[in-house]
Amino acid sequence: MDSKSNYKYLLSDLTSLKGVGIKTTNLLKKKQINNIFDLLWKLPKFYTDRSLSSKVKDLKIGENQTITITPQKYSFPRVRNLPNKVLCSDETGQIDCIFFNSFEGYVRKILPLGKEITISGKIGYFRNKYQLTNPKYISEDSSVIKQKHNTYSLTEGISEKLYNKIIKQIIDKLPILAEWHSSEILNKFNNFSWNHSIKELHNPENIGNYKKNFYQRLAYDEIFSTFLVNSEIRKKIKRIKKKNKFFDEKNKKI
Repeated sequence: MDSKSNYKYLLSDLTSLKGVGIKTTNLLKKKQINNIFDLLWKLPKFYTDRSLSSKVKDLKIGENQTITITPQKYSFPRVRNLPNKVLCSDETGQIDCIFFNSFEGYVRKILPLGKEITISGKIGYFRNKYQLTNPKYISEDSSVIKQKHNTYSLTEGISEKLYNKIIKQIIDKLPILAEWHSSEILNKFNNFSWNHSIKELHNPENIGNYKKNFYQRLAYDEIFSTFLVNSEIRKKIKRIKKKNKFFDEKNKKI
């Protein structure tokens, strides 16, 4: 991919991303996020560590926790407004997974009976049993969930899970840009490339680490580019003034 294509990707419309339709695009644009490049500068505020797995008997009420369970029994009430329920368990105990406003087919698909499923969310307790209501993190592949998930300043209507999925997609395809700094300048920032710096910026371990080399390199990029733009503007203004002065003097002679 040449440098022109690299920049074209960064300035692409958000709908070019997998899973991002018109509705999500409009929600993001309300926060002045108009292209892929804009998304990269919306930084994570904190993260939720879902990497550590618990057993049912060790669950802590009110905390976000990750467990691997096996669905045992469905309960789909025919009474309106009552939630769907799935009784799940591991070798240490039972937990109910509660779903409001979810279709029966959807629940059966994400929690198939007899299969080990990893699930993560805020743990509740009702009628002497643990429960998890409307869990968003569910997968047969535990590695998808057992990691640190960033929390961004979200637009209403976009879930943390979807936002992280979008950011991951961008980071995975992040182009390698040709360096515009000299080796002397890059040495000051431990030779962090732009590509590497952006990836570190969205690493949950680096939230708030403003003194790190990767962060300072990106800050320098911003300051330097602003200086160059302003410099060009000043040159243009001087040329215009000089041109106007020439015509003023010419008009006076006439």
